[in-house]
Parts: sequence; structure tokens; C-alpha cells
Amino acid sequence: MAGDWRLDSAASEDFDRKLVTLLAQQRERMRPKRGRGAPGGGGDSDERSGPIARINEFDALAVPPEAAEKVRTRLVSELKPPDKLHIELSGDAVEITGDADPTRRYSPGQAISRIDISGAANLECGWDQNAFVVHARYTDRGERNWRYELEPSGNGLRLSFEAQDPEFGNFKLQTRYRRAAPGS
Repeated sequence: MAGDWRLDSAASEDFDRKLVTLLAQQRERMRPKRGRGAPGGGGDSDERSGPIARINEFDALAVPPEAAEKVRTRLVSELKPPDKLHIELSGDAVEITGDADPTRRYSPGQAISRIDISGAANLECGWDQNAFVVHARYTDRGERNWRYELEPSGNGLRLSFEAQDPEFGNFKLQTRYRRAAPGS
């Protein structure tokens, strides 16, 4: 598993195509629900009208929806697999560096807390037969799972990624990597 790896786009699932589906699901989940107390939802009516009555129709603490392009940029940052991976086995620890991200050091069996682009999480990691698995539980009840598994030929690495998130639901992606020359 140790070594330098490059994304094999032809053998991987299409991230951009899956992102389009995910963004549609996210928009649907975040769409304001019509109903009692929602604008135009047929809540309690009274004789008042005008701007003050309309203000009362909205939840004063509601956060306005995030712009679609910002959502897309944020989800790409959170979910897109790296083009390059460097994996190093150092004693019992596994060090993983993706693209220009900092190196992450994982010690199997050790539970740690971490803050990353997705928020604050508790991480657990370890070996599952020949696969190295990282599981993160986020404070917003989201979860992320990464499974790094060497293919039998030894020249391929499969990264299985799965996310469950209260904002966008479920997302799964299979990414394959091929061995690369060191430093390339």
C-alpha cells in the first residue's frame, strides 16, 4: 500500500456526475417546507396585512440559503478525492498525504479528535484484513468512511468513500489509483 499513487479516472466513478445528483438532493433537502408557519403555507390568518404582518410569517432565526455556487465549491472541497496520494507505513502508523493537503498520521486503534473542512469529528482507524479504514463521526451527526485497499496485482489502490450527512444525505464514491513514480 505504501508508495505514490495517481488517480485513474477511466477506472473510477465519475465524481462530477455524482456531484450533480448530490447537489440536486441537497437543494431538495434544504428547500423550505411549506406548511403551518411557513411563508404561503396557510398558517393562522388574521385581519392584519402589510409589511409587519409579512415579517411575522418568517422565522426570525432562519439562516438564508447558501448560494448554489458556494454549496458546490464547499462540497467539492469536502468530498472530491485527491488526484495524487502518498501513503507511508511508519511503524504501526499510516501516513496519508493527498494532493497539497497536510499529511495525516493515523495510528490504528487510537481514537482522536480532529477539525477539518467538514467540521469537528472523532476519528477511529485500523486494519480490516488488507484494507486500512478511517471512520469519522462529526458533531453535526455526519459520518465519513475511507477504505484504502490494495488490489491483488499490487499496482492498483481502491479508495472507497462513503458519507452520510444531515445536509445532503448519502454519498458513495469508488476511486482507483495506479502506482506512480516517486515525486511525480
